[in-house]
This record gives sequence, structure tokens and C-alpha cells, in this order.
Amino acid sequence: MKIDDVVYTVFSDVFESKLMKELCHYGILKNVEPDEMLLEIRRSIKFIPFVVSGIVKVMRRDGKGNGIFLNYLTTQQTSAIAVTYAMENKKSEIRLKAQTEVSYIAVPVKVVESWFEKYPTWRSYYFSLNCKQTSFLIEKINDIAFTSLEHRLIKYLEYTGVVNKNNIINRKHFDIARDLKVSREAISRTLKKLEKEDIVSLGRNRIILN
Repeated sequence: MKIDDVVYTVFSDVFESKLMKELCHYGILKNVEPDEMLLEIRRSIKFIPFVVSGIVKVMRRDGKGNGIFLNYLTTQQTSAIAVTYAMENKKSEIRLKAQTEVSYIAVPVKVVESWFEKYPTWRSYYFSLNCKQTSFLIEKINDIAFTSLEHRLIKYLEYTGVVNKNNIINRKHFDIARDLKVSREAISRTLKKLEKEDIVSLGRNRIILN
């Protein structure tokens, strides 16, 4: 599909027509495979990615192998955090990684910056996205501080299932442990407990939500 067709199919109920014309004119339609990076930590942000299809995983990383899962991006979404860093001319402190095959439109930061003054639909879109993603982060901090690993793990699995539209989650215990910033042993132990409680069924690198 041409970028014009993609933009008007995906974003017509989000942005006004003049903004969509700019999205078509300045945007570059890109495709990436699972595990490819859309944005890496400690890199200058030159383009803002708008997801057309697929699932993008947002991670906070410190560059030393330590990190934590923040949220997913799906169709019609971008990262409000990435936009904020770009507006402040800061290097990225998050990683955007394709979880599945992903199509997205990359728009130069300077163009996106100009939209705040020109387009009401962009301002509404950004502030709504920022509010939702900030609320999600606050909820995650609350979970880490005040809830059990069992509760955090169930929420993580349910969220992943909803985003993927599938109750079968193909993920290694190590990867889940890294996302939740706990040990692999703790994840394996908790999953076995959930299996005994008939909340999940376990297979090789596969978790089924019952």
C-alpha cells in the first residue's frame, strides 16, 4: 500500500485532513521484523514512529543489561515519552522494540514539533496518549511498591494477552523475569503456583491463560 492509503485508512478518525496530508508528505513508511529496534537508548531522536500495524514493546534500559518493561504500542499509537524527549532535544532513555512484524510511519521530529501550534487534533492526541501512558506507569510503580509478584505477573500476562489478542503467550521465563525485573527462578516458581491454581497452563516457552 502507498503511504497515502495507509494514513487515510489508519488515522482518518484521529487526525484532521491537513495533518494527514503532512503525515503523507513528510512521513516514511517502514517495516521491521520482530526484535528489530525502532528507537534505541542513548540515541538522538530524529524521527517519531507512528504504529500502523503490529506491536511495539517499550522498555526503560540503563545500557548495562538492566531494564524494565513499560508498555506496548499498537495501531494508531506512538510513544508520548519519545515525543517529550525529542521536544526537549534529549537523547532517548527508552527502547522501542518490535514484538511482532511492525509497520510504522517515521516522521521527522521538527515536523511533529510544528504540529503543536497548528493542529488541535494533534494536541488532543498527544495529551490523551500522554495521560494514558503516564497512568499506566503510575499503576506499574504502585504494583512494584505495594503488590505481590503473583499479582504483577497475572496483570502482565493479561495485558500481553489483550494486546496480542491471544490467550497463548509465547515467552520464555527469562524474558518475563527481565520485563518485571525479578529473577527467573521467581517467575518459574510463581507460574507453577498459578498452574496449580488453574489460572494458567504451562508448556515449553508457552503460557496459556485459562
